Amino acid sequence: MKEKPKAPFAGFSTRTTKIVSALAGKSKQQQAAAARAISNTVSNTASQPDLMAYQQLVEKCINIDTVGVVLDCSDADLPKTLAVVSDSDVVEPDSHQGWGRAESDFGAKTIRVECRKRKPKKSEPLSDKKKLLYVEGSPAYHYQRHNIVSSDDVVMLTHDLVKAVHGTHPLNVSRPLRALLAQGRYGEITRLDVAILVRVPDGVTKSALINAVALANVVAGANMSLFVNESTYGDPSSQLRAWKLYDKALEILRKGKPALPDTASGKALAHLCEQTVRLEFVFRKKYFANHAYFKGKPVYPMRFTRETIAWMVIEELNRLQLKGKVHRRYGLDELLMIPMPYRSTLAHWQNRLKVRDFLESQQDADKHRRYLKNRLGVDVFADPPAEIELPMSLLEVLHPKNFVPVPAAIKADASVFHQSDMKAALHRQLSKMGRKARGVGLVWVDPYSDVEDEAA
Repeated sequence: MKEKPKAPFAGFSTRTTKIVSALAGKSKQQQAAAARAISNTVSNTASQPDLMAYQQLVEKCINIDTVGVVLDCSDADLPKTLAVVSDSDVVEPDSHQGWGRAESDFGAKTIRVECRKRKPKKSEPLSDKKKLLYVEGSPAYHYQRHNIVSSDDVVMLTHDLVKAVHGTHPLNVSRPLRALLAQGRYGEITRLDVAILVRVPDGVTKSALINAVALANVVAGANMSLFVNESTYGDPSSQLRAWKLYDKALEILRKGKPALPDTASGKALAHLCEQTVRLEFVFRKKYFANHAYFKGKPVYPMRFTRETIAWMVIEELNRLQLKGKVHRRYGLDELLMIPMPYRSTLAHWQNRLKVRDFLESQQDADKHRRYLKNRLGVDVFADPPAEIELPMSLLEVLHPKNFVPVPAAIKADASVFHQSDMKAALHRQLSKMGRKARGVGLVWVDPYSDVEDEAA
């Protein structure tokens, strides 16, 4: 029996996923009929009914940067504390709060930790004000000295985020809870930054692409901000989600961040950064509280499988306003297709140089002019436009087929790519607890298995 294609998770109940779910296992004629109904759904990324192929492309290109997690644990040794004092100079009970930052081996303090009270819910008494520990930061930068690329394993990154805080400010977390943390079953996610590296097409500058995306969103009336030629932000003040598109290589240069190691993988990483722009989606606590897939259930790290994150990204791609064009120059590949000596003439012209200065006679200049005008419609005697008019749709640029996965050579180098063995971390905790520990056994459980059953 032919196996039916896997449909998206329940909860991603946009029109897109409803149609794709309905297409699973259907005949080609039924799929073709449904294709017409999908014309305005995820129109930014798909023009065909089978979005599963795009979902698989996105899965391979996921990088997790900033992670926020809240722990039901307030016993932490934090350097900055305060408490509420009454009029009689008496410290009110359970009023202490604290702040701190985890320090990396190279002195970075990008991970923030805060201990504060949680506001009671409407169904809870006002006296029930539990203290919680909020941790937020980039585990990738903490361990790698950069966040150009990073792992897509949310369970591992959350575990190592808390581990980094424990290394600077000891946390009194019991071993059973540590074991659950290693399995992704403890600590709720409050923020998740998902980054995608996008390949810049030949002949398109990063600044032109960033400015064009910003302009498309301005025309559409979307909330956004722009730092010309550098970065653009969408919904920057939203408490649900936001996005940004920026030049990571320029950011590293401007901020003077530590240089990458002088190794083959370090050079490959620098080259990858130079050839791509970074599209980043920020998902906040209220997003998880209101999204159908997460609403009403604990937002544990184990629920963020690669498939789930991919569908989150696809939904956000649908929200991007990309009905615009980006102009490009003739790229290297196109110039190489033009025979010499006309190739150099066109290159000089598009760089706003006088063509006649590079040719021996006016007769040669006229000859080059006729050839390029007949072949490309370009008059090299006229002033070139600010940018060569070869418009490319933004939908073609910010498309999953242009998303770039992390090369295997970079993943294999621990000096530029951080990974941890969660199976070994779990066994370390269980071995110290002993087999008689209640509720936890010495059996490895894949944190991403049976996610729907576990969350139900």
